[in-house]
Amino acid sequence: MIHILNELKQALIDNGCEDVYLAYDALPVEKKGEYFTVIALKSFETTVPVYSLTMVYIPFSAELEINVTAPEGSTMEELCNYYDEKIRDAVVKISGSSSYMSRLTLNADKKINRLVITAVMTVGGMRKISREELS
Repeated sequence: MIHILNELKQALIDNGCEDVYLAYDALPVEKKGEYFTVIALKSFETTVPVYSLTMVYIPFSAELEINVTAPEGSTMEELCNYYDEKIRDAVVKISGSSSYMSRLTLNADKKINRLVITAVMTVGGMRKISREELS
């Protein structure tokens, strides 16, 4: 599960995002930089494992939430441009038949007085574990 979050985080960093955080850190908003991105796991689901002689295959699906927060006083256009340049391309690179962008919203966060784009990405896959590891 953490592997999925870290893979997305690394893709964003490789695409030029400097301030990328997992939702589970405790760093205050003031210390996160001008534009910052927070990745969270919204949901995670597994189904019945498939067994072979040497491996166990566990199908999974997950929803990841990517929140991109603009500096105070930024316009919607500035935030959308930042998203297009830094976030969208990274998400497209890791998207495929088993992962895709499922929703995109723009909101004003009144608590911190900033605009936020929220993108929800659906990810599916298969985790492989050798039977020896389970023993």
